[in-house]
Amino acid sequence: MLDKQYYFTPEPLMNPRARIFCFPYAGGTSSIYYNWAKYFLPHNIEVVAINLPGRGARFADPFDVSIEDAVTKVLSEFDDLFNRPFYLYGHSNGGLYAYELASQLAKAGRLHNCKHLFIGAKAAPRKRYCREPLHLLSDSAFRQALRDLGGTPEALLADQQLLDLLSPMLRSDFRLGHEYMHTEPEHCLSALPATLIYGTGDKDVGSKEVSGWQELLPAAQLHAIEGEHFFIHHQQAELIDSLLNKMSAKTQGIER
Repeated sequence: MLDKQYYFTPEPLMNPRARIFCFPYAGGTSSIYYNWAKYFLPHNIEVVAINLPGRGARFADPFDVSIEDAVTKVLSEFDDLFNRPFYLYGHSNGGLYAYELASQLAKAGRLHNCKHLFIGAKAAPRKRYCREPLHLLSDSAFRQALRDLGGTPEALLADQQLLDLLSPMLRSDFRLGHEYMHTEPEHCLSALPATLIYGTGDKDVGSKEVSGWQELLPAAQLHAIEGEHFFIHHQQAELIDSLLNKMSAKTQGIER
């Protein structure tokens, strides 16, 4: 069921104990979280998957100018959804959105209902972070970069017409992530419980890279999951089980 263009709830709940807001990786849609509802439903936790512009139901919408602006728009639509305990999960590029959402809520004095921030497969934003700007690559180099990252089906990479259709959205996502990664964050969320999750086989974002978040999230702990960068798909059950374990350990009233 599509509630609003900004978010998707696979299993809307009348009176959820809590919500988990989920941000997709670069090029991802809200549909990547469709199956999450079956895991969280028994715990009366509502999954709210974020719809970013330029894809899915919002394919015709213009791309966001920045991650900061994108999150400001999301907050304007979500005001009535922060009325109970909630959690944030962002995978890869989505981790930047999740952190920015927590930051903007903290700045507005509205972070009290946020019980835990989960960031998967993403290095911390900082000025000294260096990575090739994927959005500026030539078409052939861009295709190879997507192949190396491992999240794009080979059938899509082999279909030039489809790749041409999706490339502007992918390049926009990589641009937003690249710009945010090179901006020194303003906020240190010292009291917010957080978990930094990395795949043991991730060649790009390992324990060293994710641990950089602890400068901004001093209460954060590291958690390893067997798998590569897209363990969100290949190790979905294990990932969600780890989230639920953290939820039950940190929040009263949410039973495992």
